[in-house]
Amino acid sequence: MINRRTAAGAALLAACLFATACTGEPATKDSATKESAIPEKFPATGDRAEMKANAKALRDYGKTHSLSKVTGDVERIQDGAAGGGHALISTNIGAEDEAMARAQQVADAYRDYAGGAGKPAKASTVTVYNVFGDPLVTQRLGKK
Repeated sequence: MINRRTAAGAALLAACLFATACTGEPATKDSATKESAIPEKFPATGDRAEMKANAKALRDYGKTHSLSKVTGDVERIQDGAAGGGHALISTNIGAEDEAMARAQQVADAYRDYAGGAGKPAKASTVTVYNVFGDPLVTQRLGKK
């Protein structure tokens, strides 16, 4: 008798736990979009002057650290403060075969730039976009 009651109680408990887990609020498209916050295209909005100034600062960093060939592709940067924790970099990289490798080099240069000089990073990730506004590389800004 006790075995039947224990088995019935365990089955009832398992059913309640399953029902509770399954009745949680379903994720909506809006909530998933808010969590990601990495746009599918480089944003057309924002302070263009500030984004160009951020890009110039990275290009200047590239000149002083022998990375000017890499950072020369950078056109605009929306830093992490404006990009919701993500730095977004617009480049003049086209659709050539080595586009991904070039984008990875830009992301690496930005990681070094953002983590240097003891300044706090405004972003946790960086996404590099091509000339068409399409994302090529997303990378965490932690250590390599």
